[in-house]
Amino acid sequence: MMDLLALAKNVATRVEAEASRARVPVSVCVIDQHGNIVLKHRMNGALAFSMELCERKAYTSALIGLPTADILPLVQPGQPLFPLMAQARYCAMGGGAPLTADNQIVGGVGVSGGSVEEDVAILSAALR
Repeated sequence: MMDLLALAKNVATRVEAEASRARVPVSVCVIDQHGNIVLKHRMNGALAFSMELCERKAYTSALIGLPTADILPLVQPGQPLFPLMAQARYCAMGGGAPLTADNQIVGGVGVSGGSVEEDVAILSAALR
């Protein structure tokens, strides 16, 4: 059986290492596939609102199964996921990604604190 908390701690440690290298303090959140928080914390100096955004990014990726950067075109008016943006917990800003174990989505991780490009780069590097 996969230990989601251990995976979350490992991912958070890697996110923090990448964020420190980039000199961008961030918040990181890991959510299970049901939308429950497994881990959430904020590096010293990360913007206060980054706590909410990282949770929304993790939630979105966990439940939709796509990186949040890939969702942006799908939530535009007239597109299939447009109605999701009426829900407060979803977020189409880059910086969220599904977490997988044994080729199955087990949750999502969200990073917030820098620009969208910085959040995406930090998360991508941490998940390599």
